[in-house]
Amino acid sequence: MTAKSLNLLPNKVTIYQRDRSARWQARIKLKSGEWYRFTTGTRDEADAREAALKFYYSADYREQNKLPQSTRKFAAVAQYAVTRMQSELDEESGKVVYKHYIAVIKNYLIPFFGKTDIANIGVNDLKDFNEWRDKTIAEQNWLSAVQAAKNRATNTEQLNAAKEIKKKPFKAAQSTINTHNSALNRVFDEALLRGWITSSIKPVLLNKGVKPESRGAFTPEEYPAIYTNMRKWSKTGRTDETTELREVLREYVLILANTGIRHGTEAANLKWKHIVWFVNSAGEQYLTINVDGKRGKRELVARDNTTDYLDRLRQLNPRLTKHETLDDLLKAKSDEFVLVGRTGKQMLTNSLAASFRQFLKEYELTLGGDEKPRSLYSLRHTYATFALADGRNIHKLAVQMGTSVGMLEKYYSKVSARLNAKEHSGRKDQ
Repeated sequence: MTAKSLNLLPNKVTIYQRDRSARWQARIKLKSGEWYRFTTGTRDEADAREAALKFYYSADYREQNKLPQSTRKFAAVAQYAVTRMQSELDEESGKVVYKHYIAVIKNYLIPFFGKTDIANIGVNDLKDFNEWRDKTIAEQNWLSAVQAAKNRATNTEQLNAAKEIKKKPFKAAQSTINTHNSALNRVFDEALLRGWITSSIKPVLLNKGVKPESRGAFTPEEYPAIYTNMRKWSKTGRTDETTELREVLREYVLILANTGIRHGTEAANLKWKHIVWFVNSAGEQYLTINVDGKRGKRELVARDNTTDYLDRLRQLNPRLTKHETLDDLLKAKSDEFVLVGRTGKQMLTNSLAASFRQFLKEYELTLGGDEKPRSLYSLRHTYATFALADGRNIHKLAVQMGTSVGMLEKYYSKVSARLNAKEHSGRKDQ
């Protein structure tokens, strides 16, 4: 409640005091029609008058020079951006990548820029942020390595490896910086929309990170070894919980390798209702999977043997016993998640990834002949490599995988020598 109020300029500038506070507040009407409120920080009426009028005329000058009349702290603007993205996600109209943007904003952008007026963020601030980010991520990597070492029996060797990680200079990858830049742009766009910055002062974000390299794929000889060994490995967990995870992992590996789905972003929230049968004009039936990934929603066609892996997952989930066949389940359009174990627990993709790393280590498949480390994401690259080797049209493959032709050429042109070995060797078709 206002205890005392003085109009300095009718319908433009007012100073006032609230109950239980002797400090003067100010209310200024901006050219946009918005009322901007702030504390003058003083109990003296004359000083409060001066502060309010100074802000009003300064705001008028800034508007004439195409600068924002008022601004906000970065943290406040960032929260508006987070709320907007979360609202779109809740309404299922937002992109999956918004989850990553929200995490970046909360874990990196607000901790660094939070107390800075968003209109004052410039080139030097962005450079300082880049250095801080590299240092922060490097520290996180080191702490993760130390924790992993403590969780293993051979922790002396692992701790030594962790020490080596801390010694090496670190620079964020271009993909990481792209995600951070996109998240930062979401905040700047929010400020622009609300009139807290202008397009003329919105900073241009650059990316000088480490260039990405394709993750190692599995060779035609290695892939059969994976699914063959996975059969027995999935039944040998030390605990029931580990065995349950490995059972789901086995089917997950086969699904990734036979669909080209992205591990994590596209697979994490896959539900049975997203999987449907499609019948073409010739009466041929195909299994299609609808995913929501970094490029938005898309439908892909799975290889025929994918039905076997999905059916085994159906049989694992205790809540799906009423569906006697895979066809019955797909017709029901169940809202159940696909990656669920025999106790009804949904398996998180990061847990599946950790289990797969353990499998690769036990069977000495962690590194390929090119010395690149392999992971669950390598199965997507394996899918692409095998498809190109089979003569798949690169344009059609790009649509199937939800990527661009340029990206496929960038990552897979280097394997063209092996894919076209007969042609390069000069041998004629028999």
